[in-house]
Amino acid sequence: MEQKKVSAQDVAEHAGVSRTTVSFVLNNTPGKSISEDTRQRVLRAASELGYIPNEDARRLAMMRTSAIGVFIGHSQYLYSDVFISRVVEGMAQTVNKHRIQLVIQPVGAGDSSYLELARQDEVEGIILINTREDDPALEEVIETGFPAVSIDYLENRALPQVYVDNRGAAREMVEFLIGWGHSRIAMITHAPPIFSASRRRLEGYHEALAAHGLESRADWVHYGDFSEASGYAAMLDLLNNPVVPSAVFVGNDVVAYGAIQAVKDQGLRIPEDLSVCGFDDDYLSRYLNPPLTTMALPATGMGSAAVTALLEQLDPQHPRRPRDVVLPTHISIRNSCCKLEEMR
Repeated sequence: MEQKKVSAQDVAEHAGVSRTTVSFVLNNTPGKSISEDTRQRVLRAASELGYIPNEDARRLAMMRTSAIGVFIGHSQYLYSDVFISRVVEGMAQTVNKHRIQLVIQPVGAGDSSYLELARQDEVEGIILINTREDDPALEEVIETGFPAVSIDYLENRALPQVYVDNRGAAREMVEFLIGWGHSRIAMITHAPPIFSASRRRLEGYHEALAAHGLESRADWVHYGDFSEASGYAAMLDLLNNPVVPSAVFVGNDVVAYGAIQAVKDQGLRIPEDLSVCGFDDDYLSRYLNPPLTTMALPATGMGSAAVTALLEQLDPQHPRRPRDVVLPTHISIRNSCCKLEEMR
């Protein structure tokens, strides 16, 4: 009877370490902090069990640089969403210190499971951006315990998360407009409400209006799809409304760019005829004409924090589930908004 071949998992169980640690030790992977005691335990276990590595797999492992995957939803607007670029910039600043590669993977509805994509890309963990809470691929990641971090708040999900208080920040922005005398306030979301950030910003908008006894009109709420074009179309609808708002809160700056252009194309002025504010504080927002009032997000900090949280899970000696990270926001007040009394 043929003797069962000893696997790396057998070595890991015999040495009392993780399968990843066995791989690092036997492949002499550079840049990994593994104590000499642990290293010797793994080598001794491999010797006692008579472990013989697969040479082809061993050569591939030695050639491969450690990598983490960044899986991004709404892939059709990946390159126009400046928030994503800023998040990836923050990730790059952190991974460069650890000699780790980033593998950027746009994903859409119906794509392969995240685990399958992770195997294909040969990444050790993944960071998820703009993931839908009802995504079945997300549940698979959680159930298997694959190292992962979400950039965004996902309700009732046992997954480390890095996010801002989208509901509270949106409420603060609308209350800022109310404080400047506006009562006819519309909203254009940056995405459909199936995305957590979009839904929570919309909730904050409604909460602020309700807290001040202001009307919440269904015809003053329009939904964007991450693009400038969706902001343009939504703003045209608002301007053609029988009752035109005096201020419009847009769910992100990119969608706000399209909304602002629609106002100008109708021969109206910002903020004299309509106040417009955004969310994100992208690089271009301060250089618009007029510069955009917006809720500033620490996008690069979110990227850096997500990488740090993932590396904590991948630590071969002290892996742990990091706590959620909630980062602060603030309003950047510029010239796209004015007090109601200053409008013509």
